[in-house]
Amino acid sequence: MQLSDIELMRRVADGDQQAFAILLGRHSKMVLNLVYRIVLSRDDAEDLCQEVFERLWKQAPEWRDDAKLSTWLYRVANNLALNFRQRVQQRLVLDDNLADSIADIAAPELIVSAGDNAVVFDALKSLPDNQRATMAFRFYQDVSVKDIATIMGLSAKAVESLISRAKHQLRTRLGGRE
Repeated sequence: MQLSDIELMRRVADGDQQAFAILLGRHSKMVLNLVYRIVLSRDDAEDLCQEVFERLWKQAPEWRDDAKLSTWLYRVANNLALNFRQRVQQRLVLDDNLADSIADIAAPELIVSAGDNAVVFDALKSLPDNQRATMAFRFYQDVSVKDIATIMGLSAKAVESLISRAKHQLRTRLGGRE
């Protein structure tokens, strides 16, 4: 029988490293993918993902059972990634799959070839951090608008607005019609 996140967190709070390893295995890919979609650097995303789980280990004794672990992880990952983006200017790398996904989401009427990844990358890079974060949650992690609102401390209406503005800006930057 698989232990719930709540039971595993209780065990982590008692210093159980095996329980921590199970949680890490269960959630690290999701956290890493989310952070990567925000910071757009695999190495930095891996470092930030590690920091998320270091915080989980340290804060486990104060964990409250009424909180959903994935929501907490999303919130911490989002905050760390956005803070990182604000602190550090870096050369960003865009993979082909991300470029294709962005083009499909923002401007499905356009045909964007693999050679156009630099254009898609520039469009993504031009988004404000909060818009890029909402796009990452919604379209790469398939998080509901309601959950994104909880994670980011916004209303559902504000999240919908951020997604709409991000799509609009991407569509405009990629040459789509309004």
